[in-house]
Amino acid sequence: MTAPVLRISGVTKRFGPLVANDSISFELMPGEVIALLGENGAGKTTLMNILFGHYVADEGEVEAFGRPLPPGDLSAALDAGIGMVHQHFTLADNMTVLENIALGTQSPWSLRLDRAGARNRIRTLSRDFGLAVEPDRTVSALSVGERQRVEILKALYRDARILILDEPTAVLTPQETEALFRTLKMLVAKGLSVIFISHKLHEVMAVSGRVLVLRGGRLSGERRT
Repeated sequence: MTAPVLRISGVTKRFGPLVANDSISFELMPGEVIALLGENGAGKTTLMNILFGHYVADEGEVEAFGRPLPPGDLSAALDAGIGMVHQHFTLADNMTVLENIALGTQSPWSLRLDRAGARNRIRTLSRDFGLAVEPDRTVSALSVGERQRVEILKALYRDARILILDEPTAVLTPQETEALFRTLKMLVAKGLSVIFISHKLHEVMAVSGRVLVLRGGRLSGERRT
């Protein structure tokens, strides 16, 4: 039997009297796209920030590839193969695409970035996953859709096997949304797993194999598409 790449067990997160996540449990399988569907304030982003090490759960456990994920440890999440593309991008506008993606990934003993090697790898990832962007362009010159591609490439460059996309279509044109959906199919074909956060029912039905519905911090429903 195939083991899940991600297992969330009884995760609860409180902010004072507010229960943002209430004993949430689910599994993510290899090559699967799960959609987290819910209105604003349902607890979707809070849960993903727990998985990515930004928040510490008050209760519950998270396992990635069969190993417990230390709570509140972003480095551990990255090392475990989890990547996240936030609604608000974390790119440096005055740097190039290559620099945004590759800086910080080289060995601490390396004094210089291998730009030629990084450029070749970025172009390979761009081609393999339909994420067209020129490595030497400055981020300030990119469209919003292109910036999102850079964020996805940054996760893939760090060998992410689980990709979390937080409301990814909110900033995209219809054409860019269709291109993103094609990229998701390519990711799944390569065995990656995706958590797609949205409040748009038609989108989650189009891209996911399974939909989890969050309401008031609770997992209130699940269905296959």
